[in-house]
Amino acid sequence: MTNVKEKMTKTRKFMFGVAALAVFAMMFTSAELVSAQDGENKIESSRILQKYDEYHLEADKPRLTIESTTPRDGAPIPENAIATRDGGYVTPLRLVDDEGKPLNIKYEDGIENLTNEKNPPACRGPSTGLYQEGGSWTTTSPSQTIGYSELWQMPTGTITGSNAGIYYNPVNFNYPATGTHYDFFQVDWGIGNNVVSNWIMTYSYVDGNGVRQYPYTSMPAVSVSPGSYYTVDASLQAYPLTNPSSYVVQITQGSNSWLYSKSLGYTPASGSVNNFHSFQDQWLKNTGSSTLSPDRNLSPKVLKNVGGTVVSDSTLVTNYSTFDVLNTDASGTTSDILSPTNLATKSWKDSRECSTW
Repeated sequence: MTNVKEKMTKTRKFMFGVAALAVFAMMFTSAELVSAQDGENKIESSRILQKYDEYHLEADKPRLTIESTTPRDGAPIPENAIATRDGGYVTPLRLVDDEGKPLNIKYEDGIENLTNEKNPPACRGPSTGLYQEGGSWTTTSPSQTIGYSELWQMPTGTITGSNAGIYYNPVNFNYPATGTHYDFFQVDWGIGNNVVSNWIMTYSYVDGNGVRQYPYTSMPAVSVSPGSYYTVDASLQAYPLTNPSSYVVQITQGSNSWLYSKSLGYTPASGSVNNFHSFQDQWLKNTGSSTLSPDRNLSPKVLKNVGGTVVSDSTLVTNYSTFDVLNTDASGTTSDILSPTNLATKSWKDSRECSTW
């Protein structure tokens, strides 16, 4: 799991001297480092190195417009929006399926959790660190961009072991928030006994002590149908698209669609979300076995707010690159059983390299 199961931005430690480090900082973002927290049971997973994004420069981060996390009283509900139980509303990220047929959309409250406590975790290994693999989408982000989307095929099979699990992360992205506000967002599906099982949405931040936190909302109403395809949409919506401004996730399988939201406490600016990734965290800390089939990542899109309507645009995703790495900043040892395999244009699968480790 995780800007969940995560992988937050800290500067990579490169021993090339101050001058070389300065040059490198202009080219790459840091990997999301995995750091031990409250013992080995609270571990922060890392993101993969990627080209430096100007929004990650602290000096360039826009000043946030802070707002209440509760709905505005008396605000009219826009057409196509869905009322929430707290008196607010959320605008769905899609209203029809790929064939143009109306979706059966259900807004769900979810179950909020203050901290995502994850056990750290061949083919390869065991090795010191955390194995991660997946892909980075290359996108063009106009001023209307509010989020991202992809079609994800859930794997079939199982994973066993007394301390073994995997987070599949179909959609991950950052927002240049400042202070202790949410700045990394994920949609995750977990399998195994040391991860949060099934669907969750994560909204991460750095607390006042400089420690990365991973609150999340479980999404138990979403179906679990191994082998099926799911459209995963995630965006940051500002008022009046949503009341109050929120992180909005919509997961669609067939004609059924589930909608969740989490208030942000600030007004997100369109065009500022960035770093669209789809990847896996392999929390395989001890011996085990797996019969998992490959999952698939395809049909990536950029979500835009066009005059109060959410529009998905596949033309804004121009390419992708895969990775399969060991984050050596993680404590403990893990094994690697997955690796990305390129398929057609803008798609890949994550194949199982071995059945035992």
